[in-house]
Amino acid sequence: MKYTITTLLLVLGMVGCSSSKPIKQAPQAVQARRVESQTKVIAGGLRFSAVVTPDSEVMLSFRIPGYVTSLKQVRGQDGRMRDIAEGDHISQGSVVARIRSTEYAEKVHQSASQAEATDAAVVKAKLDFERATHLYDSQSITKPEFDAARSQYDSSQAQLRAYQAQTAEAQVSLRDTTLVAPFSGDVVKKSVELGSFVGPGVPTFALANTDIVKIVIGVPDTVVRSVKLGQAVDVTVDAFPTRAFHSRISRISSAADTTTRNFDVEVAIPNRDHLLRAGMIASFQLNHADDQSHAPAALSVPLSAIVQADGGKYGVFVISKTSAGEVASLRSVEIGAVNGTDIAVVSGLTGGERIVTSGSNLLKDGQQVEVVQ
Repeated sequence: MKYTITTLLLVLGMVGCSSSKPIKQAPQAVQARRVESQTKVIAGGLRFSAVVTPDSEVMLSFRIPGYVTSLKQVRGQDGRMRDIAEGDHISQGSVVARIRSTEYAEKVHQSASQAEATDAAVVKAKLDFERATHLYDSQSITKPEFDAARSQYDSSQAQLRAYQAQTAEAQVSLRDTTLVAPFSGDVVKKSVELGSFVGPGVPTFALANTDIVKIVIGVPDTVVRSVKLGQAVDVTVDAFPTRAFHSRISRISSAADTTTRNFDVEVAIPNRDHLLRAGMIASFQLNHADDQSHAPAALSVPLSAIVQADGGKYGVFVISKTSAGEVASLRSVEIGAVNGTDIAVVSGLTGGERIVTSGSNLLKDGQQVEVVQ
């Protein structure tokens, strides 16, 4: 018995001692890279690149299911008529495709016939109710008989309204057997063929309006303050290196992206001759108030490395080796211009230092890390 009690006391003492020790936290997995000197600033402004996108794009689909019975016909280069395909231009209001309408036309006919028959019943019930009213006023019929005539008239009217609503719904479904282009544009995607079955809401065509195209770039707060709506910019496209497209800034985001902390700036490019196509690479120089021609050489780091530091400043986590392993320390930096997915750091870092590029939003100052590939 004494041996058992002694053993229990020893076990409890060991548990008490172990619970007083702090639990060692595992190193946070991050990705890192060494910073490189890379000045991206151009005298008089900054150059940005982005992908050309249509001014508007819509996916066309049927509201109701059915088998495709016809597609819009266009004349090919050989002079023969063919089904519409990707790259073809269609006008607003054109019927792009049709599905089988037989069953929907039959529903319209059935509902209309039922409404017509009910309408005749309503006429008869109305006459019966008027006659019952006169007889009741002359006390020739009882109150229950009068109420029955009125109830029959009311129910026949309600039934007529129901059949009329069914007819209207069936007519809408019949009209929806045709797919109409909501605006003039180019077919950028086709996912249906003659005879195929399409379900409700399944995309069949993608239609894009390219009379005006646009590019959207992300700029930091140090640059967006100098950007104005309607500001003129000259856009160059890799496909047409000798031509400049005169454009204007059409939209400036009112809030920064939560991930990149950049503001979206949209540039609208007139494309009346339809030379520019979705997917082309365009670039332009964005002039701003600050004189960047004398800016100091900067280090280029990924946007994902920048975190919010104390006092509204920006910072990065710098990795250093200690006896306990690798540790990430938060360091305040002064940022500069953005170029694509990188941003310039004017001060606070030196070339060759390793910084956290992924996972920095999960770190605390001085936390132990493990660099993974």
